[in-house]
Amino acid sequence: MDQLENCKQDLTELETFLEQSKRPYVRSVLELSIENLKKKITSLSPKIEEKKEEKKTTVFYKQISNYSYAQDSTTMTIYVRLPGIGKIPRDNIKVEYTTSSVLLIITGHKESNHKLFLSNLAKPILTSSTFKVRNNRVELILKKDGTDHWDSLKAKKSTFTPPKVEKEEDPMGGLMNMMKKMYEEGDDQTKRMIAESWQKSREEQMKK
Repeated sequence: MDQLENCKQDLTELETFLEQSKRPYVRSVLELSIENLKKKITSLSPKIEEKKEEKKTTVFYKQISNYSYAQDSTTMTIYVRLPGIGKIPRDNIKVEYTTSSVLLIITGHKESNHKLFLSNLAKPILTSSTFKVRNNRVELILKKDGTDHWDSLKAKKSTFTPPKVEKEEDPMGGLMNMMKKMYEEGDDQTKRMIAESWQKSREEQMKK
């Protein structure tokens, strides 16, 4: 079964669970996942048609693995050393920021292309973050969303473990298993919402 068909079946199952779900927080998690899945299905569909119509030109990138960083109270700066980088046109250097990631793409540097992608940053940043190009390096200037000190550049892996659910014990076991799958495969926002939902549910059960 291809990826697009898998996504469509997951969407159908999630919509079924949404109809059954009554908990507001669980519904919000499901609605978020449904929205993300619909976007994924939309993005996959044109790609399949495009492959049938024409052969795409593949661009190869060298993954940047060597970099250093330093911080002050307002910024975290990543230093990427590339000899002679200051000589290439500025349009050949692209940087994209989200609140939790940074993407650097460089084309045409000494007949090579380079890419650096850092996701799951230790703390949120502002999308208005900037960058500078020096003679032999690129400086990615991440603006902190706050003044906290970062212990590391990337967030540590979550120690949260989704609870095991036996279908015989819980009639909503199918929903819980789907939420566990969503947690394992979801983005940071989805994981956080699911973890909070399970924690609230556990606290309510302890009060009974």
